[in-house]
Amino acid sequence: MAKHKGRTDRELSRQADLFATPPDMEEGALDIVLGLKQLLSKLLRGHDRYLVAAQISKATLKEISKDSLDKLLSSDPAYQPSAVQVTAICKITRSYEPFQYLLEPLNAGVLLPEDKDLIELARLTEERRRIEARVQEIQAKRGLAHKRGENS
Repeated sequence: MAKHKGRTDRELSRQADLFATPPDMEEGALDIVLGLKQLLSKLLRGHDRYLVAAQISKATLKEISKDSLDKLLSSDPAYQPSAVQVTAICKITRSYEPFQYLLEPLNAGVLLPEDKDLIELARLTEERRRIEARVQEIQAKRGLAHKRGENS
């Protein structure tokens, strides 16, 4: 058998260290579980927890009891709701507040369904601007001055 001599990469990797802490990530910066649990509990006030647990079970195809739901929403840090369970509760309560709360540390927000067309309009407007700029660039390069209102 031929011996393969392995090449040692002596260059520094350009990829960030997997365990490096971003400069803006302070200790405890994402300690938001208790606040999330309190918000979810507030949203479920007036709802039958047995019915909510059944709805979560049906929606997620994973059985959860009323007692387990109560534990998830308690202040005990040993129990934390999953993203799927949070989504199910948001669907049940018709509230986007939990996701808005979760996105705050990222300086992001929730796009409401009624505003989706405005985002699409902004994207299309920007795309049109880029296309028009490229058309003008090509026309200038080729000496094809295009006057406004003139048909090509």
